[in-house]
Order: sequence, then structure tokens, then C-alpha cells
Amino acid sequence: MSILKNAVDFIINCRCVLLRYNPIRHECGLLTIGNPSPDSPVFVSGNYFHSVKRLIAALRGINCYLLVADSAGINVWCASGVCDFNEHKIADVVNATGLHAKVYHRKLILPQLSAAGVNLKTLEKECGFTGVFGPADFNDIKSYVNKGYCADEDMRAVRFSFADRFYNAFGMSAVFFLPVMALKLILPKKYGREIHFLLLMNFINIFGNFMLYEKLPFKYPANNSLLIGAFIQAAIISYSLVKYFFMTPLKFTLFLFYGASAFIINFLVSIDMLGSTPFYKTTIAHWLKTFNNKSLFQPLILTEACTSCLRCTQVCPKNLFSETNGRIVIDYRRECCECLACVKQCPSRAIVNKNGALFKDDIKSIENIEEIMKQKNDA
Repeated sequence: MSILKNAVDFIINCRCVLLRYNPIRHECGLLTIGNPSPDSPVFVSGNYFHSVKRLIAALRGINCYLLVADSAGINVWCASGVCDFNEHKIADVVNATGLHAKVYHRKLILPQLSAAGVNLKTLEKECGFTGVFGPADFNDIKSYVNKGYCADEDMRAVRFSFADRFYNAFGMSAVFFLPVMALKLILPKKYGREIHFLLLMNFINIFGNFMLYEKLPFKYPANNSLLIGAFIQAAIISYSLVKYFFMTPLKFTLFLFYGASAFIINFLVSIDMLGSTPFYKTTIAHWLKTFNNKSLFQPLILTEACTSCLRCTQVCPKNLFSETNGRIVIDYRRECCECLACVKQCPSRAIVNKNGALFKDDIKSIENIEEIMKQKNDA
């Protein structure tokens, strides 16, 4: 039975990787890892199937509980920003599983990247458990536990490893793969070569961008997609001019098809790249206007309302905040990725945007947004 279950899990995980934009939901509830006791820690996760399975693997060797809350089947970083993973959903599963009777303590270890969507005060009010934020990457959980459940600066920083880039490349490729394959079913068989050409353009641009992420010349991945696309289109034009020096109407039509298709695919890949890394996220309109992925929420500043409570230092995945001589300082050499975890967790609403009232349009988890926007005029 366990062999069959593992085989099914493997198939589902493969499906999650290839079709990550149409995720599978894991069942919500309380899972036991090892042999937990009433004193064992309780880690919290969203219910994206692939993440839950990877988290279970990362927790092996630790006697603990894993509380799986509803995140609409997507990762907690994306889910928290759009209110699909919040204190209410966590409290619901705490109360539904009878967690109060299973552990003596009243502390939940939350994913750091959920900080943009979880109100800790409301969480405690609704279920009696306080929340603390663990490391940004679940691969650091064992180090976090060994250090007395304390996340250092490295654990708080979001990373983008080769494995993560490879995983993202497959997910993005599948987004374009399915509609192109649908075309293959619709169009006559004689257009098979053209369909394969579209798939090749998709593969080269996406995998080239992710796998050469640290080698490409531009800072922003969307711009690097345009660069790769320009090389692809230049190669197409050069090949066509050499092979079809005297073009017949049919060959000229194919030449236009290849050129236009390459441009459209590469442009769409570039747009998809705007939110495909943990470092740079922006709106399509902002990128088309400026051709950079710079966050709309910068330069961010601290108002006099700051009490140096250190909440921002505990949740920022870019380590923009630090404490010096009892005061919070911002490292402006690092770029904000506009997750807005600092805004969500700041009890005094002291973090505001100096240059404007804009947030990314996919951040919906900040309460009293109009009040925050007014504060920036007084900063």
C-alpha cells in the first residue's frame, strides 16, 4: 500500500511541477511527523500539494506537528498577498483539529513568506495560539530548530537556487506548451513543423533565462527574455534570408509566420517573467513604461511612528531592515520586492512609500490601505 501511495504522490508531484499554475490541493488538517509529544513544535503550511510534500521531507527527523491550512492550493507567498492564506484560515484548522488538546504550548511556527497575509493579533484572538515566523526556505528548518527556533539573517533572506530555477522553468514552459499543443490538434498535420518551432521558441527563451540567470547581462529577467528573443529572431531572419534568397509567396508567408510567432512568444514570456523570481516583481504597465522590474513601493521610509519593535527585520525576505543603536535603519542598496510583509506586520503603520500611493495590483492583504496612503504625505 505504501509503495502505491508513494507512486501516486510521485505522479501528482510531477503534475504539480509541469502544471504549477493549475495546482493540486493537499487535504487540510494536522499531520504528525515522527513521534510528537505535547511539547513538540507545530509548523504551519498552506495546502499546495507539492509544497506540503517537500515540507514533510524537510521535517523528517524532527518530532513535530504540521498544520496544513487552506491556501487555495497555491504557495503561501502568493496566497498571502491576495488573502487566500490568512489568520482566519489558520485559526479554522487549529480549531477544527482540536490542536489545543494535543499540545501544551500555544505557539505556531508560520512560514516567513506568509507574513504579508497573517494578522498575528487576530490569529491569537480567534484560536488562542500566537504565531512566530520561521525561515523563508523550509530547507533551513533543521538549522532553525538547532539554533533554538531562531532565524538569523541568512535564514530570513529569500534565495533562488538552481533547483528552484529549474522547477520554475518547467512550470512556465507548461503554460505555453498546452495552448500550442491545442493548436496542433486543430491545425492540419502539414503544420507540424511550425508547431514544433513554437515549442522550441518557448523552451529556449524560458530555460535559457532561468538556467543562465546569473550570467545574462541585464538586471531584470523580463529584459533578459527580450534579449534572448532578439537573438532568436535575428537567427530566424538570417537563416531565412540565406535559405530563401528568392522567396516564393509560400516561403515568404512561412517567414512571416516564424518571425511573428517568435516575437509574440518571446514578448509573452517576458511579461510572465515579471513575477517569476523572488527578487523583482512589478506590474505589466510599469514594465512597459520603464522596462524595469523595480518595485512600486520604493523608496520606502520610516515615519516618526516607528517604535523599533523589530517586526520588519523578522519578516523582510530581502533583509532591507536592521537595528542599529536601538533604531531601525533601511539598507537602500537592496531593492524591495514589494511583498509588503513589513507593512502588514508593523503595528504602528510606520512604513510608507515616499514617492507615491501605488502598490502592485496583486497585493490585497493590507488593512486600511487608504490610511497608509495618506500617511506618506506626512512623512
